[in-house]
Amino acid sequence: MLLDQKRTKRMVQVVAILTSIAFIGVIFIVVGFIVFGGGGSSSQNPDLREIAQEQIDADPQNPQGWAALATAEIQDGNTEEAVEAAQQAVKLDPNDFDLTQTLVVAQRNAGDLPGAVESLQAFTKANPQNADGFVVLGQFADQAGQTNQARLAYQRYLQLSPDGVLAADVRDRLEGIADGEPPPAAAPTQADGG
Repeated sequence: MLLDQKRTKRMVQVVAILTSIAFIGVIFIVVGFIVFGGGGSSSQNPDLREIAQEQIDADPQNPQGWAALATAEIQDGNTEEAVEAAQQAVKLDPNDFDLTQTLVVAQRNAGDLPGAVESLQAFTKANPQNADGFVVLGQFADQAGQTNQARLAYQRYLQLSPDGVLAADVRDRLEGIADGEPPPAAAPTQADGG
């Protein structure tokens, strides 16, 4: 009995020491953020917008500069400006899927799911071998209530990438569409930071 009490007391002391060490570590991290800065998101940091604007000023035909500006606008919640900048980026390089993703995220954030679907349709028409374009088109069409378009896009994805990373999920969603199930909640995308 006495041995158990000693063991328990020793265990409590060890846990207390470990907790103290963890607490001190957290304090050092917080002090580091305060002293050296950090912890702010890009939306609070005008640097992204400034860098993007510098790229655009140096070369107005640089789609990456326009995409960076669109991303800054998305992060700041400026939906109209984000859509305009992303449209300019896609106009300059319509075959870059990352640019199209930035545009459709901006359009979704602006409440324009049909516009996002149209942008993805334009991309997949110009890039009929891009499986990623078709799976994202399927997701956005599904969210917009365009189940026939979603079904066709998902089927095309499976033709292009039958063993792809998303193939099983796409097959499940096709079954859900056939059964009349509503679309799943929208997932964050790369441009969202997800």
